[in-house]
Amino acid sequence: MKKLIYLLLIVITFSCNKKEANVVKETTSVIEPKNPLNKLKYDNKIDFYCKMDITKYGVSDTTHYKGKLYGFCAKMCKDEFLKNPEMYLAKK
Repeated sequence: MKKLIYLLLIVITFSCNKKEANVVKETTSVIEPKNPLNKLKYDNKIDFYCKMDITKYGVSDTTHYKGKLYGFCAKMCKDEFLKNPEMYLAKK
């Protein structure tokens, strides 16, 4: 009986000393703080072409259209927007 109690105590001791392995912390934002484009105020919060949230993931390219500043996640998204901006703004 003593051996069973000792064994139980050893198992409990080792199970309580577990270290958390590979814990991934969820981030609310992945914006690059050194990118000056991320500090500007944009008239859109979502990239018109790929639908990425630029307030969360940041901006890598911008354009002015009809006096407003729009941010995009990539040059490709901006180029696609500029091919037919009225179509994308109508969906807004």
